[in-house]
Amino acid sequence: MLNKKLISCLFVALSTGCAIDASQPSTEQEPLGSVESPLCSNALSQPQEQIALKLIDDICGDTWCSGDYNFAFRRLTCTGPRGSHAGSCRLDLQIIPREGVPTPRPSFNRSCTTGDFQSFDSLVATAPSGYQSLQPPYYDALTECIMNLEAALPH
Repeated sequence: MLNKKLISCLFVALSTGCAIDASQPSTEQEPLGSVESPLCSNALSQPQEQIALKLIDDICGDTWCSGDYNFAFRRLTCTGPRGSHAGSCRLDLQIIPREGVPTPRPSFNRSCTTGDFQSFDSLVATAPSGYQSLQPPYYDALTECIMNLEAALPH
């Protein structure tokens, strides 16, 4: 019984994106879940994750969230380099249609996996004054991924 649980946990851990090719932004359809394990440990501390999620949410109103959908950013997980893999970050989000937008479901759970990002400093720029903002390359990668997610939503 213990072996079955261990194998199930390992399968879930591997299927949630711990070892993925993140050379291109991903528009994965439905996240399978998350597992906290040493194999999938987040390279971001909890405060760093919260800061990055807040910065993403803050810029959302001026960019992605101004259309037919609103967004709720749920989790940001980054992995550092492993072997030839440069590292990546996965943003789990919920896409919520605004009132009046015809859709078969009330919301959609999606994720964006962006390659070449692996640490807080690769996501967030901190000025000497302490002001923080998203790094332009990370913002660009998220914009591309979120636009692809929106285009693929069922109508």
